[in-house]
Amino acid sequence: MIKCIPMIIKGVVQDFDNNACKEINLDSGNKIKLSLLTEDSVLRSLNSKEKVDLNLNQIVNFLYTVGQRWKNEEYNRRRTYIRELKKYLGYSDEMARLEANWIAMLLCSKSALYDIVNYDLGSIHVLDEWLPRGDCYVKAQAKGVSIHLLAGNVPLSGVTSILRAILTKNECIIKTSSSDPFTATALASSFIDVNAEHPITKSMSVMYWPHNEDMTLPQRIMNHADIVIAWGGEEAIKWAAKHSPPHADVLKFGPKKSLSIIEEPEDMEEAAMGVAHDICFYDQQACFSTQDVYYIGEHLPLFLSELEKQLDRYAKILPKGLKNFDEKAAFSLTEREGIFAGYDVKKGDNQAWLMIISPTNSSGNQPLSRSVYIHQVSDINEVLPFVNKNSTQTVSIYPWEASLKYRDKLAMSGAERIVESGMNNIFRVGGAHDSLSPLQYLVRFTSHERPFHYTTKDVAVEIEQTRYLEEDKFLVFVP
Repeated sequence: MIKCIPMIIKGVVQDFDNNACKEINLDSGNKIKLSLLTEDSVLRSLNSKEKVDLNLNQIVNFLYTVGQRWKNEEYNRRRTYIRELKKYLGYSDEMARLEANWIAMLLCSKSALYDIVNYDLGSIHVLDEWLPRGDCYVKAQAKGVSIHLLAGNVPLSGVTSILRAILTKNECIIKTSSSDPFTATALASSFIDVNAEHPITKSMSVMYWPHNEDMTLPQRIMNHADIVIAWGGEEAIKWAAKHSPPHADVLKFGPKKSLSIIEEPEDMEEAAMGVAHDICFYDQQACFSTQDVYYIGEHLPLFLSELEKQLDRYAKILPKGLKNFDEKAAFSLTEREGIFAGYDVKKGDNQAWLMIISPTNSSGNQPLSRSVYIHQVSDINEVLPFVNKNSTQTVSIYPWEASLKYRDKLAMSGAERIVESGMNNIFRVGGAHDSLSPLQYLVRFTSHERPFHYTTKDVAVEIEQTRYLEEDKFLVFVP
């Protein structure tokens, strides 16, 4: 039996229509059917803009309530989600449960939700009140309709995208990826479970359309956007830019690469453990995943020996997901290429991981799937040519003290994040995401400026412009 996934429009699960759906063959060998847009579903989606007339406290409390359900291992929605990730997307049980755990963490972290608003927008009150700022009062308003074009490789990126829009009181129209149609649907459905009539629930729509087919109906959805948040590869980002309306900002989270720097560690086990985590999390499908390791120092063989142990450890505690024939073939091809080039190549049992020790100027295929190139260098200057603006996202470093020495050079070269090894998937509150403070793009600021009799620090008289023009006394204003 083929699983059918209906769309959700403004918090209401729609009846599945076998005459308006697309059958998708997944890499796992299973098939699913996804609802497609119809004239009726487009009209219902665009019928009215749902305003989230809530204060931030009410928003955070609702998300926390939903998160408490995800925290409960017996919650039916959570159990179904884990089962779907395993059966249809090939996740290991450990990977699937970790994904559900992270959803619970993001929703339940009330302090972090407040802090995200505070650090991105400057105050937790600016969404609810007029705040004095300089010579004005300022308030942040939701952009309106946020359209999220999600990728399927990192489910939590979609959850993060949606939460940012909810925190800023935007309506969400979520276009899921055919490679992960489950996460956004599960999240929106859990809102329905908690309160089907809640303003946040009613502001959520989840749908799907193919990028390479008739764009007539999807374009009508896109034309409705006030802000577009695009995730994915180069083609997905180009599609978003092409089909977004001229008035809408496009927030792009496109393809990036990441690397690790290890500087002659005293604790080889701790260093290798952090690198192994940064390689294994999401099987390198994420932008923050380490693909290259640069080792500064003389004891590389000791590090490699310990890294083998840690990669084997992760093969047990966080097993890889199911790989299809093409992915396995790419893995084998990369291994053979490394051997043919004369590099030292090491691999785990059953393609659990792959290490290729090669010069910095070598380039080879990168099949991901826990494959890493390791380069021995003499100092940081040999690493900097491989840190590039707009393409290098995360640089993870061990020991932490080394990051303090190198952060200025790394930042000037184009690195967007600098973290301790083993922390690449933890985006600390207050940090930038791809060099941006995303919530600033999800709001518009309105300023209410003070009247003429308000005197400023530089102009200590009332601003009587007509009088000063008549008397030619403009220079009174000049400090």
